[in-house]
Amino acid sequence: MINSKLIQSILVFNNEEKRYLKRWILSDFVNKNDDISKLYKFIETRRAITERTVTKEKLHDYLYPNTEFNDLRIRHLIWQATDIVEDFIVYYRIQQKKDEKELLLANFYTERDLPKFANQHIENGLLLLENMTVRNASYFSFQYKFHTQFHQTNSKNNRSVDLKFQEIVNTRSNYFVLETLKYACITHSIQKIASINIQNPMLESVIHLIKNGNFSDCVPIQIYYQIYLVTYFEDEAAFDLFLKDVKKYSNLFSMQDLKDLYLLAINFCVKKSNQNLEKYTVLTFEIYIYAIENKFLLENNEISRFSFTNVVSLGIKLNKLEETSLFIKKYAKLLAAEYRQNTIDFNNAKLHFSKKEYEKALKILLTNEFKDTIWNLNAKFILLKIYFETREINAFKIQLKAFKLFISRKSTVGYHQDYFINVVNSFKTLYRIFSNPKTQVGFIFDAKTPDFAWFNKALSEIKK
Repeated sequence: MINSKLIQSILVFNNEEKRYLKRWILSDFVNKNDDISKLYKFIETRRAITERTVTKEKLHDYLYPNTEFNDLRIRHLIWQATDIVEDFIVYYRIQQKKDEKELLLANFYTERDLPKFANQHIENGLLLLENMTVRNASYFSFQYKFHTQFHQTNSKNNRSVDLKFQEIVNTRSNYFVLETLKYACITHSIQKIASINIQNPMLESVIHLIKNGNFSDCVPIQIYYQIYLVTYFEDEAAFDLFLKDVKKYSNLFSMQDLKDLYLLAINFCVKKSNQNLEKYTVLTFEIYIYAIENKFLLENNEISRFSFTNVVSLGIKLNKLEETSLFIKKYAKLLAAEYRQNTIDFNNAKLHFSKKEYEKALKILLTNEFKDTIWNLNAKFILLKIYFETREINAFKIQLKAFKLFISRKSTVGYHQDYFINVVNSFKTLYRIFSNPKTQVGFIFDAKTPDFAWFNKALSEIKK
């Protein structure tokens, strides 16, 4: 029962929603079944909702004491209660979204041939939209819907008024272009990580229109076009302009829009940082901190384990070890419970290694199987570093061989595979020089080497 849609839905309600739900269920107009009211009271009176406290058997005893358990009866009651809760969700969401409410009312009055009232709600809806600061795809979508509703309402009996044809075309075009650019960038990023092929046949036409000066007065489209140039072509000038504009015009976007935009920017910076471009290491760290402080990267007051891990990696790379340790302590509580300990362990292992606390790092690395493939690859990278630094050469050789095999089996990590193949080759070179230092006099690892600063430091220790 704990995993039922009914219980899982109630669990995610906030306190205000729960108060309204209770009034909804107790309303005679909504619910005439007293057993459903008692069912909700049963759930409400549990001190904690767990597999043990919320079972069909306990519910049956609560509702029908001293009677034989009837599973079919309980399942049917749960189904009825779920239906009522979902009706409440629809009602409550419409009450919270006034633009949707106005659109539904306009549609109703149009269908019932009451254009005067329909037009009142269309005007109300458009006024609500104009008073909003957000100008994202959802905004243009609702504008389009209200304008098409106006056309549908007034075209029947009046051909002399402006039927909003230009507004229909403009708002539909803005919505379509924004969504095309947005998902072009998101899917392009996904394709770099996973071996999937996603076609976007309208993208070329959209880009052609923008290049020809169309949509130049639509700031959100211009910002998405900038991040498109960054995502597809690594255009650094477009990136600088994007960072300036997205901060300046952040009020035009929803929190979800800003999260998507900053993640795209961060993905670009992380890739550049992995190429040992120090400017982007610093910039990535700054963007992360800014986005976290402004809650762009938080969802339901949770921080993504990927964002958390990237911040730690950057802090270590920039030698901000104490700041990184404080970050882990401050934000660990905002990690999703499912991944919290795994994420804390992985990042603490990296921090211990950076502080040369090898025993603490090894204790974590050798006793954990990390849930994320990239984390496992990075954990093995750290192990190789530790074994080489501590001159555990036999363990190093065994780990390097296993690491190479592990990488060859992972075909779904995109460009990360090339990165870690480069790691293996760099370790092979390092070991070859360690075995016979005189053969590589004057050799240094270039900037294309993953973590080339560590490899060159290890190299200098050999030559000593």
